Amino acid sequence: MKKFERPAAPANSLELEFPDWSGMDDSSARITPEAAFRLCEQYPGLYPKRGSESSTDTREPCMVEFVL
Repeated sequence: MKKFERPAAPANSLELEFPDWSGMDDSSARITPEAAFRLCEQYPGLYPKRGSESSTDTREPCMVEFVL
């Protein structure tokens, strides 16, 4: 490894420029909390349940030898 004789010199100026976010679109005004709660209740019904007893997935585990 390379060894350094002295630490780096400190920066003279720490002025940072930040972007102007005054025109940012506020996404919290797009949907009401009540509508968001209703969506959360509807999502489970939109997708089939996984791992249910009526599953037709009868694949057996893959037995592969682990070799380093």
